[in-house]
Amino acid sequence: MRAPSLAIVTQPFRRLVASVIATTLVAACSAQPAPDAEATETAPPPAVPSTPGPASPDLTACPAREPVEEGLRERTKPIPVPAAFAQVMRADMDNFAFTTAGGATVCVDVSWLESIRDPALSPDKRFASFDWDGYEAYGHVIVDRSGKGQVVDTGVPPVASPSGKLLAAADLGEAGFGALNAFAVWRIEPTGLRQLATHEDMSATDWRIESWAGEACIDLSAIPWDGYTGDPDTPRARFHAREGERWRLEPGACTR
Repeated sequence: MRAPSLAIVTQPFRRLVASVIATTLVAACSAQPAPDAEATETAPPPAVPSTPGPASPDLTACPAREPVEEGLRERTKPIPVPAAFAQVMRADMDNFAFTTAGGATVCVDVSWLESIRDPALSPDKRFASFDWDGYEAYGHVIVDRSGKGQVVDTGVPPVASPSGKLLAAADLGEAGFGALNAFAVWRIEPTGLRQLATHEDMSATDWRIESWAGEACIDLSAIPWDGYTGDPDTPRARFHAREGERWRLEPGACTR
């Protein structure tokens, strides 16, 4: 759901004063001993004080998770940290720990996740996101590293509005294995994601966001249950969700 002024450098100048001072300087220079050859070797540069780097995620700050029921998790090791998250994440069997922009730690419960896919870090490094799979379940997690940190599961990768300030996700299917299992809209605030609406509609299945029509309406499609056969070529019905209607799912497309 985003010049300092140039410094003016002045150079003082000096006037030549008296020839007596010049003569004294020449005499002093001629009295200097010849430089020692070893002393003229290049000396190592002085040590530069190191600046502290970004804080590391603290797994000890994450809560202990409930034991996973037998059969719900097959893996026996922590999920590997993806290269995309190498600087901002640590992992153990039950948690992902992400460092926030302010140096705190925000934790993701991964105790019953089997694997993750498509990890990505936004160009400004504010958002980390990934798809996950578990026992008869799936989802898409967004970690907002602003402020104290926030974890949002949008079920499937959300679709951004033209301005990039709003996100929408439609995770409504036949099995109901998605983490969201609804249609939802969020606004990206200066700090955090604010959920504007969540709606469920069981009159159709296989919901999909087709596009945004500006910032105030979303075009969606779905397959009504009375015509559902499992065939991917089944005709899809058009729906829309409009800001002025509190983002409810209504029949028909957005008016342009």
